[in-house]
Amino acid sequence: MGEQGFRVEPGALRAYAALIEAQAERIAEIQSRLASVTLNSNDFGMLPDAQNLYQAYEEHAEVEQQNFADLGELLTDTAEGLQHSADNYESHDTAIASVYGGGR
Repeated sequence: MGEQGFRVEPGALRAYAALIEAQAERIAEIQSRLASVTLNSNDFGMLPDAQNLYQAYEEHAEVEQQNFADLGELLTDTAEGLQHSADNYESHDTAIASVYGGGR
């Protein structure tokens, strides 16, 4: 492709995939820790709207658990996609090099 093309560094793709995998693991850890926080309606006091605060908290906590699950899945899928891209670029380069006698 000459000067009009682009270069792909499979190692850079793999390094970024590893970083994203580490972030996904951290998200899973945070999700687990947040899920272990248990509150009951008494924790919100005896004010008239305390029950409403508790219900709002519960709804928010459930949504956040789903958000963390979605984010973890997105990060994992992204890391896998980067790994597959790196593999595909390398296998394509190997195939092209073999056609042209090792590419040297």
